[in-house]
Amino acid sequence: MNKFKEFEAAQSQIRTLDFQGKNSQSPEVVEQYKLRNSFGLDPSKKIHRIFQKDFYDKDVADDYLTLPVASSTIWNDPLENPLEDVTGFDIVTGGTIDYGTLVRQFYALCWTERETPNPSDWLSFSHNKKAVRISTTVGKLLDRLMLSSDRLYMHRTWLTKVEYMNPSLIQAMKNPAVVLNHMESSGSMLAASAAVVRTAFSSEDEVRLLFDASITPQLSQIKYIDNKKFIRIPFDWSGFVDCEVEK
Repeated sequence: MNKFKEFEAAQSQIRTLDFQGKNSQSPEVVEQYKLRNSFGLDPSKKIHRIFQKDFYDKDVADDYLTLPVASSTIWNDPLENPLEDVTGFDIVTGGTIDYGTLVRQFYALCWTERETPNPSDWLSFSHNKKAVRISTTVGKLLDRLMLSSDRLYMHRTWLTKVEYMNPSLIQAMKNPAVVLNHMESSGSMLAASAAVVRTAFSSEDEVRLLFDASITPQLSQIKYIDNKKFIRIPFDWSGFVDCEVEK
């Protein structure tokens, strides 16, 4: 996948900066991690999202961003986050290995790179309630979620273009061998696995924000609601929205 080439290019630059004595809090390194964790997406790239207005207004008023858990049950699609229910056999103990725990604490928010919304978008995302569509950029979103004050910022947040696949190929991902192939130190391949969607939705041109709540210690001021179906992350809304349209 080309996006992993972009990932490796940014990772290589991080190594170079490390050899030069730059630490993970150095501004140059932070910017490279943002590029790495967005798989090379241009920071100036415009992204858009439709929110139910009541939820949006509450997030702005509270200085939080709310994300639902990336779960097939919450998203009403058995192929969402396909690795979440994968288990395997432990030949040592004879027990069951729960591989799904590696991705089960991803929370996700769907954005689109499509500049103009389709009429169906409003219905799909508003659920017949008053809604607002906002526009911002990749850079502005990551600037607010990947903060050098958090020493683990490079592991928590990911932003990636969704990969659209045939449903049979997504179903084939649900096996231990695929999970093991996605296990590596950065967490990038596990994040990418949670951004695989069936081809029927390819017209959405989705860019998916992922937040890994399994990383400890957790951020201060994080809030969970509705039995951890949603997570609320502290978020600075000032100067974030470039354009706002209500409907």
